[in-house]
Amino acid sequence: MAWLPIDEVRGNHLRNKVTTSWHSATVPPSDILSNHSNAAVLSFTHRLNKVGNTKLDSNHTTPVYRVVDNDAIYRYSALTGEPLPPLQESNIREAAMQQYAGSGDIVDATLLDASPLEVKNLPAPLWRVSFNDELNTQFYVDPNTGSVLRVRTDTWRLFDFMWMLHIMDYKDRSNFNTPWLIVFSGSAFLFTLTGVALLYQRFKPKRKKR
Repeated sequence: MAWLPIDEVRGNHLRNKVTTSWHSATVPPSDILSNHSNAAVLSFTHRLNKVGNTKLDSNHTTPVYRVVDNDAIYRYSALTGEPLPPLQESNIREAAMQQYAGSGDIVDATLLDASPLEVKNLPAPLWRVSFNDELNTQFYVDPNTGSVLRVRTDTWRLFDFMWMLHIMDYKDRSNFNTPWLIVFSGSAFLFTLTGVALLYQRFKPKRKKR
């Protein structure tokens, strides 16, 4: 599977690029963090504010602050400082379609309370939007901003399956130190040593008889 371009595996060719102008932000991050604990972590994202346009430039997005505090996620407009409420399903569908660069149509949009294995590192809740294209594309969408967080396709799923077999982690598909891998690696090393020993026995110089 290594011959596949990684951007194609990740589905980047199926999503339109979204740009946001942070020069338009009027609320400093310090004002947002003042409402949270010292352990809060702030990052930057965006929210589509003109759903229906085909051009995803800075005129069609709002800069957003994303704050993680005590395992809870908060999102604020960088223009007003106000918390962003969750989007409705119709908004999620429109936002996903606007960011979709494929040839299919949306067939389902589901709000998930738990992240599935293929996006296990994403925090829930999140929306899963499915398309009826040849790759069975699915977008995982932020419920408050409409931003596509991950793209999953049959190409990615095949790659992930082969990766699982490669590292022998049949549960999380991310652990390089599974007992199976250690056992097989150790066995391979022992077989190598025995092979070297047999090779030496086969070709070692024979003593001449006197």
